[in-house]
Amino acid sequence: MAEAFAPAPLVLSLLVLAGWSGAGWPGVLWGLGTAVVVASLPMLVLRLLARRGRVDGHFVRSRAQRLPVYAATGLLTGLVVVAELAVGAPPVVPVTTAFVLLGILVLLVVTLWWKVSAHVAMAACWAVAVGALTTPWAAPAAATVPVAVALSRVRTGDHTPAQTVVGAVIGVLIGLGYATAARTVL
Repeated sequence: MAEAFAPAPLVLSLLVLAGWSGAGWPGVLWGLGTAVVVASLPMLVLRLLARRGRVDGHFVRSRAQRLPVYAATGLLTGLVVVAELAVGAPPVVPVTTAFVLLGILVLLVVTLWWKVSAHVAMAACWAVAVGALTTPWAAPAAATVPVAVALSRVRTGDHTPAQTVVGAVIGVLIGLGYATAARTVL
């Protein structure tokens, strides 16, 4: 569960769906290219760091180890937003990337004081965003994903119930903001 619905695959699917919704196949390519840089590349680096013992695993369970990961990923994502705007990406793609950045920054700030579930935050945001990018009836069906992810994260001992609930609240709030912004550019 944690692998299939981790933040990286959800960001990838969200960016591809956003690209499709905003510009068809050219948008898919924009979304896929962006996802490779802002989701797949950081996950690859984390896997390498975990193999070398620099972080405690590719999901970075230690709160202290999360701060530099969030900061570096946030910087990279911010640079990608600037590049997308400079080269004329379909508007929904940089909007989506900017909300991914917002999520990273919110999680970074919360992580300064407390460990929160990034998995659940991204899954909840994804569920709301799917409804905004497709049809509103898709959101309730997609809502089963963050619920399943939260149960899984608690069951594996990676998070407490409170950490998953706060992650879900963060994700829904960012998702609602994204839905509003995405509708203005679609």
